[in-house]
Amino acid sequence: MALRNPIPSTYAVAPARVEDLDEIARIERESFLVPWKKEFFAAELDEPYRYARVLVGGRDSEPRVGGYLFAVSLYEEFHINKIATDPRLRNLGHGRRLLEDALSRARSVGATAVTLEVRLSNLPAREFYRSYGFREAYRRKSYYQDGEDAYAMVLALEGS
Repeated sequence: MALRNPIPSTYAVAPARVEDLDEIARIERESFLVPWKKEFFAAELDEPYRYARVLVGGRDSEPRVGGYLFAVSLYEEFHINKIATDPRLRNLGHGRRLLEDALSRARSVGATAVTLEVRLSNLPAREFYRSYGFREAYRRKSYYQDGEDAYAMVLALEGS
């Protein structure tokens, strides 16, 4: 997947905070057919074993929150529940920064695998994950509320 003229980023990966929830919810609505509600994200912030990160910063003309990633770490599995970047900032490497941060966290907590689900129709996302070594492990029938199937994708971590 080619990046569109990546420029030095003014965004930094940081823990998600309550103050970020309005922007997270906006990006979510602009990114997904069936978006999570703001309250779902809020509940994730205080739960043990949860990992919530945002890209914060931006220039004057850019949004303050450029993207987010929410995951949960249980036993040997690190599961990515949500990842998205602001539609105006896509293909600039921001999603890669969020994913690489999450993969680093997964390794640091001793996870042996990183998992996620992705719509069958979302070919760009599937290619993005494959570029990191994720494989389509199996298909989840009617996984999404609109009835579309998902692929469960798995990345086995080295040294696990």
